[in-house]
Amino acid sequence: MTQRTHARSAMLRISALVGERTLFENDAYRKLWLAKLLSHIPTNAVVYAMLIMVVNSTGKSFFSSLFVVAYIAPTALLGTVSGVLVDRMPKGVVLAGTNAIRAALCVLLAISTDNVPVIYVIAVLFAVGSQFAGPAEGSALPTIVQAEDLTAANALNNLGSLISQVAGLMILPTIFLKTVGPAPLAIVCACMFAGAAFNFLLIEGLGGAVTSMPVSIEDTRERFAEAWHRLTGDSVSYISVVIVVLTNTMGLVIATLLPRFAKNVLDVHAENVIFVAAPAALGIWLAMRLVRDLSSRVSPWWSIGGSFGAMAAMVLLLAFVGPFGDSLQDINPAGLFDPGPFGQSTARIMISSVLGAALAFAFTFVNIVGRSIVNERIPREMQGRVLAAQTVLTNLASIPPILLTGLLADVIGVSPVFFLIAIAGVVLAAYYAARNLAMPARAAN
Repeated sequence: MTQRTHARSAMLRISALVGERTLFENDAYRKLWLAKLLSHIPTNAVVYAMLIMVVNSTGKSFFSSLFVVAYIAPTALLGTVSGVLVDRMPKGVVLAGTNAIRAALCVLLAISTDNVPVIYVIAVLFAVGSQFAGPAEGSALPTIVQAEDLTAANALNNLGSLISQVAGLMILPTIFLKTVGPAPLAIVCACMFAGAAFNFLLIEGLGGAVTSMPVSIEDTRERFAEAWHRLTGDSVSYISVVIVVLTNTMGLVIATLLPRFAKNVLDVHAENVIFVAAPAALGIWLAMRLVRDLSSRVSPWWSIGGSFGAMAAMVLLLAFVGPFGDSLQDINPAGLFDPGPFGQSTARIMISSVLGAALAFAFTFVNIVGRSIVNERIPREMQGRVLAAQTVLTNLASIPPILLTGLLADVIGVSPVFFLIAIAGVVLAAYYAARNLAMPARAAN
């Protein structure tokens, strides 16, 4: 058996984790999945390492928040341009080019690990690259996968994202930052980006554009508006995009508050919160495993709306981890324990882990279904612009809540803030759904 056959067999076993055993037989999809993995692992590792470098160099938490804002803000300027260019240019060229640039930025980072201004510049340029790479990856999928396999393909993509997060956020930084330092990590990431760039060029079906529309700067706004009008004309697609934006905004805000939640509510060190959140991996895996079967049994409305409602409910319940944990702590069957089987911190960690797994399930389900709806219902020549708009809206929408909730958590506590996040998410989703459905000539089916 050849090495290539061994690799394919291994990937088929990986795909079985989400209940899909045939997609990796598709050579183009298999190459796309591997190339994305090579790209996403170093992206996670480099961004996390830069955040740690900024915090260690400045010693102030304000600069970490500023780093997050600096990383997500550039999409406000590039959303219209990147979406149009992604729809116009060959997807393989876009993806190879962005990863080649990221490789060069990693080399620059390796020689600038103590220079905070340069780190900020690199972070901004990484964000610019992501604004092109994300829509290109998403809109490439329908060109190489059959329509009936899009949900399964998006589930497998989420499995790849999970692997890249574990490797990029936990394994690589832990190994390098605690031993040889950030510079060697940056060089390793540069090599991975270069490998990803090469692999994107090998994928059949991504070598040519899907539309011949002009790409002059004066035409970009008109082309972007054209795709947005098409999106708002289809209620299912529009509402799914809105809900995905709200879901990811809530996710960013919650991730920002987790260190404070760990310290103030769970009474654990902030750096250990990743271990508290580890059971979320089970929820993510279950969502990837079940999403195709569950979403096929109900309408898109129930798939996207029901999973978002479940996520909001889990966020709301996080606000009550303290009382729930105290109740669990007080349980004392037959008086066998004194004062009880669990301490306060242990009980609260147990409750948080269960809620975190359920929250991760709903979060993953929303994103898979939302992306699949766009892939299925929006014309392929417009998907780059629609996905770019989704990224722009998510990042713009997250900046004020990230800053505001951080301030509120200091004033009223992190638990009440979780309650407010859940209520605000539900209210906004209901508002935008009602407004879109009230418009004339909406395509609801």
